[in-house]
Amino acid sequence: MTDERTGRELTPRPDEDPSALTPRESGVPSTAPVERFYAGDQAHTVGLTEERATQIVRSSGNARMVAFLGVLVLVLFIPIYWLYDIGLPFVGYEGRLGAEADRQYVTDVARGHALFLANCARCHGNQGQGGIGPPLNDQAKLYQAVTAQGNPGVGHLNPDYIKSVLTEGGRYVCGDPNSLMPAWLQPKGPLNYREVQEIITFIVASKEIKWEYRASTGESLEATPAPAVQVQGWRDPAYSPAPGATPVPACWRAPASSAPSGSGAPSASPAAVASPGTAENPRVIAVVETTDVRITDPNGAPVSQIAVVPGETVQFQVTNNAGFDHDFYVGPPDKLQANDTAGLPGVPIFQTGTQNATWTVPTDVTGLQFACTVPGHYGTMHGDFIPAGGAPSSPLPSVTPQTAAPSGTTVP
Repeated sequence: MTDERTGRELTPRPDEDPSALTPRESGVPSTAPVERFYAGDQAHTVGLTEERATQIVRSSGNARMVAFLGVLVLVLFIPIYWLYDIGLPFVGYEGRLGAEADRQYVTDVARGHALFLANCARCHGNQGQGGIGPPLNDQAKLYQAVTAQGNPGVGHLNPDYIKSVLTEGGRYVCGDPNSLMPAWLQPKGPLNYREVQEIITFIVASKEIKWEYRASTGESLEATPAPAVQVQGWRDPAYSPAPGATPVPACWRAPASSAPSGSGAPSASPAAVASPGTAENPRVIAVVETTDVRITDPNGAPVSQIAVVPGETVQFQVTNNAGFDHDFYVGPPDKLQANDTAGLPGVPIFQTGTQNATWTVPTDVTGLQFACTVPGHYGTMHGDFIPAGGAPSSPLPSVTPQTAAPSGTTVP
């Protein structure tokens, strides 16, 4: 029984033909021949058993299958991830990009709402109901403001129109250089292009868009934060004007008067006060400070102006129905905004119930405001005092009613 050869054994090299050898140079001594080895005829070959060959073939097939599956997964992953990103509109799936776009849109609307309260609500009302300025929540004005794809529409308050007004001011509407509506976009105004776009996005937002609003407490660490309230857009997508309805006028002007006599409701021009208050019998002005960080009258109408007679005595009855911190002070706007209430007439911070404050109106009320000075509340909780018609009763001296200049043109 002999051992199997592997082909790797070394065998003696056969004798070479002397004629194939290169003769040595003359004078070089010859040496004894050295035995040489070679690999034989099986050089560089290996013998494989059937089992080993089968394993190699199987391994090669497995490798090809793994490569094939990897390519298949890659080929399937690309279109599946693409559909995950863009969605399947025909089955109601909007995809990751669409969902992210929706979230960003709601964020823009919410930021626009906060900017509106801080900059626009004083004239147009917190709910866009109007006051010194025209109403902005009028469905006739918002009708067809945007298309179904979100592009500017042909309606009155379309985004292009609002942007032009915010860029140039109220003179863009009626051509009146004395319009009370200022320009808001930099460099003519205080807002940058992004802030202006967010305000526009909020104004034309649908009622289907809802978000939570929480009044800021500013930098104060001690103020009680206001609870979040749910807010929604103004525009009703289902609204359609009645046949023959009057088109929205291109130019809006403030009415001669928008407040009843002696009321604390908003007023665009002086209102008569039938019975100015005295020290013995102050005139009562009731206001309510609300959960959504507003000052309203007892009926819920926003209060942005209060008509007073110079020299009269008034008593503010301030009701806090929010359940968190509010106060009420009278003074110049710089002190009210800075929460510098030292020496100012008013009501300190309280969380519920009704508090009273008595104030004798000075001869000149120009520049005086009423406000809640809790950090973060001033933006939506302040208003102006305006001189009203009527003379104070004895023993106060008679005061000639002051007449304010008529309101200028404002943006519709």
